[in-house]
Order: sequence, then C-alpha cells, then structure tokens
Amino acid sequence: MATNDKTKTLFTLGEVDRSGQWHDYLQYGFIEDDVSVLLELTADGELNAANAQSKEVWVPLHAWRTLGQIRSTKAIGPLIALFDVLVKDDWALSDLPKVMGMIGESAIDPLVVYLNDNHHDEFARVMAADSLAAIATQQASCRDRVVQCYRDYMLSPDESAGNLNGLIICFLMDLDAKEAIDDIRQLFEKGCVELSCAGDLEEVEIEMGFRAERTTPKPNFFQLSGLDDPSDSQSHDTDNTIDLIDHYLMHYGNDDSVLDVSELDGFFAALACSPNMIKPSQWLSAIWGGEALMPEWESKKALNDFSTAIFAFYNHVMESLNTHKYEALFLEREGDEKNYLIVDEWCDGFLRGLNLWGPMAASDTAFTEECIQSIRLFATEAGFEKLDTMNEKEIEAQQQKIEPDLNRLFRHFYEQREQPAQPMVFDTPKVGRNDPCPCGSGKKYKKCCLH
Repeated sequence: MATNDKTKTLFTLGEVDRSGQWHDYLQYGFIEDDVSVLLELTADGELNAANAQSKEVWVPLHAWRTLGQIRSTKAIGPLIALFDVLVKDDWALSDLPKVMGMIGESAIDPLVVYLNDNHHDEFARVMAADSLAAIATQQASCRDRVVQCYRDYMLSPDESAGNLNGLIICFLMDLDAKEAIDDIRQLFEKGCVELSCAGDLEEVEIEMGFRAERTTPKPNFFQLSGLDDPSDSQSHDTDNTIDLIDHYLMHYGNDDSVLDVSELDGFFAALACSPNMIKPSQWLSAIWGGEALMPEWESKKALNDFSTAIFAFYNHVMESLNTHKYEALFLEREGDEKNYLIVDEWCDGFLRGLNLWGPMAASDTAFTEECIQSIRLFATEAGFEKLDTMNEKEIEAQQQKIEPDLNRLFRHFYEQREQPAQPMVFDTPKVGRNDPCPCGSGKKYKKCCLH
C-alpha cells in the first residue's frame, strides 16, 4: 500500500468523538492527487479489521472523511462500492452518506442506480438513500431532484425492503416533501413499509401537516416489531420481565442511560401521555442516552430477549393507563419504623420521555406544566432546593400528587386524540432542524425534540 507523509498522519489520529466536529484534514495538504491512496486506505481489509483499541482501525474513517473534504468526484464509485462491504459498520452507516453529501450533485445518478438494485444488501441501499438526503440537505439546489428520485423509486418499490421504504419516507419528511404525499400513501397501500421507521400513514400525515389528530388507535408495537405479544400468553410473568430488563439495563447501561425499571416506567408513562405517537426508532435510543451510546449486544438472543421484554413492559404501561389501572413503579427504602417512598428515578424517567414530545400549543404546554410540578420537584435542581425547605409530611403530600396528576395529563391528551380531526393549526413558528429547540434546552432542534 502506497503511503506518504500526509497519509501517515492519519495513522496517528486515533479515535474520534461521535458527537464532535470532523477533523480538518485539508490542513495537512490533502488534494485531488491523494484520492487514489486515500481510497486504498478506506477499502483496506486489515485496517478495517484491526484491533478495536488500536489507532489503525480508525484510519479508514479518517481517509473517507478526508475524501469528503476534498469533494472528489473520482471517489464516488469506489465509495459507493464500499456500502455492501461496510454495511455492518456503524461508523460507515453514519459517515459515508455525509461524505457523499459533501461531494454533491455528481453522486446522485450512481446513487440512484445503486438504490434501485435489489441485489445489494437492504441497509447498503439505505446508505444510498441516506446519501441522497445528505446531498439535498447540504446543497439546497438539489432538493427537488432528490425528492423526484425518491418518488420515482416509490412508483415501483422493492416490496421486500420494508426498512428501506420506511426510511425513505423518513427522508422525505425531513425534506418537508409534501408534494410526495400521494406517492407515500400508495407505498403504504402496498403494505411494504416497516412501520417502526416513521410510524403508520396517519402518523406520517400528522408530521407532514395533512391531518391534526389520529382517527384510529395507535399501532401495537409488538405487531410493528414482529414480536409475539406476551399479554396474549397465560404464562407471561411480569416480575420475570422486570428482572430481565433490570439485568440488561445494569449490564449494558452507561452514565447517560435509564438506570432501572422504575425510571423506565416513568419514561414509558411520559410516552403514553404524549399528544402524538413517539416511534420506537426515537425512544429506543433515548433509553441508552442516544444513538452513540446504544449497546453492542453480545448475542442475537440477548437482543431478542431485551426487545421482547421492553415492548412487553411498554404495552403494560400503555394498557394500564388506558384502563385506569396504572400504578407507578416507585421504589421503597426501609427505615427503622416505616418504609419510605423513593420517586426520584421514576420522575427522572418521566422527564426523559417528556423531552421527546416536541413543541406544543401554548395551552397544552401550560396544562402539562401544571400537571408535572410535583414530578419536577423530585427530578430537577430547582425542585431539590424546594424539597429542602419541606418537612416529611409535605414531601409525602407531593409524592402522593404524582399519580393523580399523571392521570389528568393522560386523559387530557387522550380526549384530544378521540376528537374528530380538525385542520392543522400551528401555534408555534416552524422550527428549522438547525435552530435552537423551542423547548428551551439550548440544544439544536434536531438534537433535542426533533430527534
């Protein structure tokens, strides 16, 4: 493999931060003449399979990011050829579409050819579809052309590629492609859309502004994920489910993930109260603190066991609230004379779920804040300061308010969902993906409520 002083630099850079800015590789003098050697590095089998703790394993990533910054059209074909090779590489799944977006319009035609070729791995084709979206996002002048490429695909879709079809709908939603709604509806009619990607048609129509409320019940997430619903089984043991979830949260958890089943119970309670369905593709990553922190499962069985348990618990919370049988899974601490209720973890989980709701009408925001005052007491610094001024009876009184207020909040939005659909009215201005989130978090909208 040919190297020079510039490419040798890539061997010294090592691991990158997923949430950080890309390194400025052009400062080392990389130019179009270096494209061939950089392509060799991206496709080098030994480097891609190097020890996970080594600096060498990061060289292909640095190489393809460099190619993106050079914006070389010469790299288009070889990089697209890597989609099938690196389809199981999480970094490649995320990075290569961004690289193609940086290269731009010249990549559209070969990407469309790849997208329409069902001989490729489905998620490799997702990379091609994602690359088209990246081009449209980075180069606004290409937006209409990319949307038309998606629409052309949907006229004769691969009906066996449900994930690809669902994610193409997600990309169209991101591009606010209202002109594609009829094509999207026809795709749903074919029954070839994985609903966990973007939700069902009603959810998509709500997101795109074509309807205000659902007119049918939210989809059952066991059906969406192809799992058996444990509630259908007489032998289902809730205690075993809780123990299993706690085991996996402890084994795979991190400083930013849900701590235990009590916190998860609060998290799911918030999702149940949400004005609109929050898709599994959004809340599954939030359990672990974001996509970058999702675990690497030791086996397919572990993943399947956790998935079955987590959806069972989700449906248990939803059903309990719907049937007025919900009891919050608070913790208890044994004292000398009595047991003390611990609600902090549950409240933390509720606010974690609330962060996924997105913007609301001013009246709904005010009502929500009224209902969650007691929850904020046990999950925020300002709340802890107030608790320090309260005696034991006052604290217990605040704890006892949580469940009644939760049920009020659930009923409020449940009744709204039951009303006939009304024309969509936006009480808040349209927020760009790169604008500050209107929830006040200080984060970018796409990294907060839009996520």
